[in-house]
Amino acid sequence: MSNDGSSNSIFDKVLSFIDYTNQNIFLTGKAGTGKTTLLKRIKESSSKKMAVVAPTGVAAMNAKGTTINSFFQLPPGSFFPGDISLENLQSGILSIQSMVSDLSYTREKLNLFNELELLVIDEVSMVRCDLLDVIDAILRSVRKNTIPFGGVQLLLIGDLYQLPPVTKREDWAFLSKAYPSPYFFDALVVRRNPLLQIELTTVFRQTEPEFINILNDIRNNQISESSLDLLNKRFEPQFKSTEDLNPIIITSHNAEANTINKEKLEELEGNEYTFEGEISGEFRDMGLQAEQTLKLKEGAQIMFIKNDTGDNRKYYNGKIGKVKSVKDGEIYISFPQEDDLLLEKTSWQSFEYKADPEQDIIQQQVGEFSQYPIKLAWAVTIHKSQGLTFDNAIIDAGKSFVAGQVYVALSRVRTLNGLILKSRISTESLRSNTEVINYMNPSGEGDLADILITEQEKFILQMVLNHFSLNRVLIGLETISSNAEIVKSHLPEFKSLLVQLDKSVRDLMALSDKFQNQVKQLHKQTGFKDQQVFQARIESALAYFGKEITIQLLNPVNKNIRIKPKNKIQQQIQHLLQKYRQIIEARVSQMQFASGLLKETIKPEDYTAWIVKHKTKPQSKPGSSATEPVVTLQLF
Repeated sequence: MSNDGSSNSIFDKVLSFIDYTNQNIFLTGKAGTGKTTLLKRIKESSSKKMAVVAPTGVAAMNAKGTTINSFFQLPPGSFFPGDISLENLQSGILSIQSMVSDLSYTREKLNLFNELELLVIDEVSMVRCDLLDVIDAILRSVRKNTIPFGGVQLLLIGDLYQLPPVTKREDWAFLSKAYPSPYFFDALVVRRNPLLQIELTTVFRQTEPEFINILNDIRNNQISESSLDLLNKRFEPQFKSTEDLNPIIITSHNAEANTINKEKLEELEGNEYTFEGEISGEFRDMGLQAEQTLKLKEGAQIMFIKNDTGDNRKYYNGKIGKVKSVKDGEIYISFPQEDDLLLEKTSWQSFEYKADPEQDIIQQQVGEFSQYPIKLAWAVTIHKSQGLTFDNAIIDAGKSFVAGQVYVALSRVRTLNGLILKSRISTESLRSNTEVINYMNPSGEGDLADILITEQEKFILQMVLNHFSLNRVLIGLETISSNAEIVKSHLPEFKSLLVQLDKSVRDLMALSDKFQNQVKQLHKQTGFKDQQVFQARIESALAYFGKEITIQLLNPVNKNIRIKPKNKIQQQIQHLLQKYRQIIEARVSQMQFASGLLKETIKPEDYTAWIVKHKTKPQSKPGSSATEPVVTLQLF
């Protein structure tokens, strides 16, 4: 990856949006523009608590994350939004509303979802719209937060001109009642809350201007006759591989690629050697490019399926070579004009995310797969070629390629001269989906600075308003209500208290949401022109909520704590209520802290510094709000 000024500039802007705003982003770019490199930088440098997920096992493995279904523990199938009776749903389709209410997560998983600040979805072009609505519904439900995705920032990474979402025909016949297309951008949550589109434009894989222009024209459905003629000059239907030039064949179907590789291996004389991969721990639904059982012969054409590590790198993901010899368990690989390489086993890891006791999100390795980092490479499918780079490749676009697949296949190759076409490419086979072309509207790099200022203001305001959130107070109450001993006990007075507290918390949450929405609307109209207006609203909110929390929550809890326990279960109840009182008092303390955050005017040039300073949560010391002056809040 080149480190030219242009790429660094856009990379730095994306990093600023990640760390200093809560804006949901769709990061896109042509094949070979550095999306994977930027994701690596975000993982290394961002201060946010994040998780990386992807739609398939292979994509998750490449991103060093986990699959969407595994992370959210989703059942297989499609999901339908809105109110619909279960009997009207066809087989294989679940109601989002019903599914979310039925989901049961462990306390660890709930804690993870509540601590999450940034969710990265890689290879998002393959994510269906309904899946994004499911993620939105789960996070809102678990986090008790009505903001899109429950307030978690989303970074979606992918190229819509590449592989589209896979939808069963019978499922789409039903889902099309709710969605105009299967693409993620037609999810209801995205249509209501547009994403900021940022496009990486500098291509690093290809360097030939002619070839880059052809690929750009294909993406935009604008390929000219002259460009098409230039592309079809690579049409060589009678091409025969030689010892020096034996390009990989890019096919559309897995069975075809497997058949070619198997037949070519059988044609070779000599012994067949088998190498078994070793699995330790859990791999579940993780996908691998590597074979569990790798079969080789001397003379077999192979490609590397992983980048070499260290300073003296000998291979990259997609590099083609040949098995020169296999002797005494040692495999030597040869390349044209290069020294032979003694192959060594490598390993792939599978991960899970969890929140640790300090409320950080950690990525924990749960499994490892060890195998030689190669596979037979006379042929490969388009899906398996994503992310790979080839010096030479044979493409037969006349077969069953669908929209976007020709572009993916062509863009795997470094140069125009590295292409061999088995069939001519027609304008029809290059069609991109019109939905994609109509959706794409990336912000100009020059506009991003102004957008960043606006989004930083929203982020600052949200950081202040988050102190008025009563989500944790409700979660604390639900922890008591779901306690096994409490559930089994027959204490009508205590259960009546829990019902009363639950109603009070939910009523106060509704008022808090209303207050926060009004303040956000005010910002939408005026920006931060007069920060003292916001300060006045926040001080009024502190007085109102301080009083109401004391009357409706703290007083009833304290009253029950003062009752002398008569038995073990009452002792346990008092212990739980004491813990719950600390949660309530801590929230009042947070509100008091928030009331001072906007007292001094913050200038745009100081936004980043302010965010960095206040990202660390203040230590909450439980304090009584009873001494605060009582003010009637005129916002509701």
